[in-house]
Amino acid sequence: MDRSNLIRCHNRRIVQLLWIASALAFLNNLVSVRDPIAGFIIVFACGGLALVMSYVVYTNRMPFTTKYLALAGVSLTVFVFIQFTPGLLSYLTIYIGLLILGIYQDERLIVMAGALSVTISTYAFFAHGTLIFHERYLNFWSMVSLNFFLVLACCLLVLQAQFGYRYFSENGLDDPK
Repeated sequence: MDRSNLIRCHNRRIVQLLWIASALAFLNNLVSVRDPIAGFIIVFACGGLALVMSYVVYTNRMPFTTKYLALAGVSLTVFVFIQFTPGLLSYLTIYIGLLILGIYQDERLIVMAGALSVTISTYAFFAHGTLIFHERYLNFWSMVSLNFFLVLACCLLVLQAQFGYRYFSENGLDDPK
């Protein structure tokens, strides 16, 4: 598989995952019915992102820069989840976003996603502390521990990307980047 086909395949997978995330956000909103306006914003953000990504991917526009659009969109979706439905499950979407972007196996993208994830995690800790975390864990070292796990996850994804790159080069395939 050459580079352009691999990138198109990754982009299509990301779009499919974003549509699934939109559907799950809609179902979550129906079940929890906390705030209809917040639910609308979440569904609009996820669905809008999936719609834009679908257009860009299936018209084959900007195939090599779509991953950065996916980074911005996934980070925005995670932020919207945490902002409008603060809770532990919303916080855990930070890790899901990292895993989704890990599909690209691009070290730079993973590092950027990790930096955004640490920023969102720190924001969630200070802005919605008791809504997400137990009171006992609202101290500086807990925040450091949470961000340490994000950094560890990013390091593991970067290591996985390096193994993927090594596989491509050892088997004489085109450079996946």
